[in-house]
Amino acid sequence: MSGFKTHLYSGVAAGAVTSAFFMFKYPLMFTPIQLSGVFFTGIIGGLLPDLDSDTSRPFSIFFTFLSMIIPVLFFKEIAAIWLYILPYLETFFIHLTNLFSSALIILNSKFDFIPNQFTLFPAKLGTFPTFEEITPEFIITYFVISYLMIKYALCELIKRITIHRGIMHSIPFAILCAETGFIIFIPSGKIMAVAVSFSILLGFFTHLILDESNSITFKHGFIPKFKKSSGTALKFTSQSKLITLIIYLLLTAGAIRIAEIMGFRL
Repeated sequence: MSGFKTHLYSGVAAGAVTSAFFMFKYPLMFTPIQLSGVFFTGIIGGLLPDLDSDTSRPFSIFFTFLSMIIPVLFFKEIAAIWLYILPYLETFFIHLTNLFSSALIILNSKFDFIPNQFTLFPAKLGTFPTFEEITPEFIITYFVISYLMIKYALCELIKRITIHRGIMHSIPFAILCAETGFIIFIPSGKIMAVAVSFSILLGFFTHLILDESNSITFKHGFIPKFKKSSGTALKFTSQSKLITLIIYLLLTAGAIRIAEIMGFRL
């Protein structure tokens, strides 16, 4: 089996080849930052299959990276959702405080244990900030919770539901990762999204091909001998029918979404 450095270097090669290809194919269309993005996604693609190895360095590195980058990528969306639900939370807390206040008034009328000037809750909560006025406490809470959820909760979930050389070492999962890259980068333009998805796919396939090539040895220098791991990288299904079904459903959903983005009507 190829080691971490081999897969890292193959990912670097995949990212470099893809970024160079699109740089010459579409001159003056890609900025240095965009080319860097294409390059680094090739490296990510080259390390992605080893996420099913609980003790691998790619596993630890990738989830540390995810726990930092995902909250940044989705900050605007999460903040918008948070600000959208805040008025509903305000209404809920006002009703809740009124309920507690009523209960305390009833208890006080019978037991007279609350001072006359005592106020447990404010009559009305303060106004909530607009999107441009996101508070520091929201930012800190959001990033800390996101980091902990991804680094530990999601990481532990992946450990429990995956096995080494499982569905993550497969062709459909490679395509699914490429589709995900396309959808994430579509705000940067269709060509950029295509470049990223191709970079991820190339890096992923170099990993699978290297793993598959290492499952073959040669007896007496020329007679091929296949290891037990042969065929566990370049495959279309996993041992679990349920996981295979889920991956193909996600693959189909991603293909439909990309078709819609590209203007095709199904």
